[in-house]
Amino acid sequence: MKKINKILITAIAVFCLFAVSCENYLEPDPQNRITLDDAIDNPVFAEGLLLKAYNGLPTNYNFNLDVASDDAVTNDNNSSINAMTRGGWTSIQNPFSIWSKAYEMNLYINTFLENADKVVWFPSDATKNENFKKRIIAEAYGLRAWWSFQLLQNHSGVGTDGTLLGFPIVDRVIQSGEFNQLPRNTFKECVDYIIADCDKAIAGLPARWETAGSDPVMGIRNLNRISGLAAMTLKSTVALYAASPSYNAAGAGTWEDAANYAADVIIANGGINLLASDVTFYENYQSKEIFWSSTRITNKFVWEQDNFPPSLFGKGKTNPTQNFVDSFGMVDGKPITVSTTYNPNNPYNQRDPRLAKYVIYNNLTFGTQSIKTYENSGSDGLNNIATSTISGYYLRKFLNPNAKLNPAGVITGVDHFYTYSRFTEALLNFAEAANEAGGPDFSIKGYTARGVINAIRTRSGINSTYTATLTSADAMRTLIRNERRIELSFEGNRFWDLRRWGLTNVMKEDVKGMRISQNQTSFSIFTVAPRSYQDYQIYGPVPLSETQKYDLIQNKGW
Repeated sequence: MKKINKILITAIAVFCLFAVSCENYLEPDPQNRITLDDAIDNPVFAEGLLLKAYNGLPTNYNFNLDVASDDAVTNDNNSSINAMTRGGWTSIQNPFSIWSKAYEMNLYINTFLENADKVVWFPSDATKNENFKKRIIAEAYGLRAWWSFQLLQNHSGVGTDGTLLGFPIVDRVIQSGEFNQLPRNTFKECVDYIIADCDKAIAGLPARWETAGSDPVMGIRNLNRISGLAAMTLKSTVALYAASPSYNAAGAGTWEDAANYAADVIIANGGINLLASDVTFYENYQSKEIFWSSTRITNKFVWEQDNFPPSLFGKGKTNPTQNFVDSFGMVDGKPITVSTTYNPNNPYNQRDPRLAKYVIYNNLTFGTQSIKTYENSGSDGLNNIATSTISGYYLRKFLNPNAKLNPAGVITGVDHFYTYSRFTEALLNFAEAANEAGGPDFSIKGYTARGVINAIRTRSGINSTYTATLTSADAMRTLIRNERRIELSFEGNRFWDLRRWGLTNVMKEDVKGMRISQNQTSFSIFTVAPRSYQDYQIYGPVPLSETQKYDLIQNKGW
């Protein structure tokens, strides 16, 4: 497998985004910077342009988006997310702004795309040269689509002119001053642009990087690069956003479009072949659930250091909420509000098995240690010390109990990798879109929302009895949205899902915790913190600094 190492292209120094042409970036100086022609003449330097766009991808789960949603809170009083959720989200202070970074990555990708045809990748093998060129250009389109979707997700919205707007599309290397003249394209134009890039990527990429050996074109050495299935999943996600309540007025796509694109992923993946181990896909770098991930890094412990309970020498930062815990039903498949087996005085008994895999609750054994979160139970107890949970829960998902953080002993790290695309997202995209298009049993390319949701729940150890009782699209919608919340938890989706669904009432709900008495006989739900969001904040802002440069339309309310 070829790892994407951070290649320093000294030719490129971002002085000001799009303030000068790329040729000026590559102008030689006394520090021996190479020229653009030098980069074109050297395949390693040429590929380095594309690798810069890979190097900009996230590799660390900080769970900030989850803390900004109703799924989690943080005990870090200095967190910028705490300020945001208390009314401090502005066009100046936006911890989730991706504007500058996305356009920087866009510059590298466009520079690569404009010059890739000029590069001789394999001088001694014309066939390999053409195949490699086709594949790496497809890669570039896939990466550009990924970065463009980040812009769409973070910054699109209803502008002050009343139009659903996206972002300024930049599909080429532009010259000095030109960027400060580009208007925001319509939301539909941006969706069409991203989907077109996805199609170009899909046409030139393998579904998976599985070819054995060291084949530089399609070999498994490219495992941590965007794959065809990842590009297909992204396409379905973009279409899902276009059909969602907050964006459908743009006419950029239908629910049936989104369902068809997601069905294509299922078919290309060989059908719905789910394993129980996929529930904890993050424990297996080679899981077939994963379509695209970062390079696996060994002997790391930053996620554990930030989020382990204090008794395990962690900072306990990310605390799931009672709101999130209540989304887990019972093992019989029924929500806790419906099931007769749910006991509020024994709330974790007979619950959905995924709860114990994603959340550390009172008396759960994590590794070899039982974690006590009840009042006065020690360092892990509710609000006991600065690093204790403030909600009564600790994060379990993505954390490896084999990490050892005891400063008095040998500190041991574990494998870490970041997942950009996986099969379950495509399945949930399909279920949502197919149900909205025609109801629980509406068939698209041989699949139905009910069938897909049953497969996901069966994988997690839940039977299909409850789903069989859901006959309306409304009832199935509630279940599908809840499954999406659970399955994609702590992967940065919930914050944006609430917004594309237009659920301003849920955005504003107080986040809750669980207080357990010292004798563990009293279980009471309490308010951890209010959430101060406004209705217009279903859309994120364009950075104020950009709207001050020229007449760039801002989203309403910002």
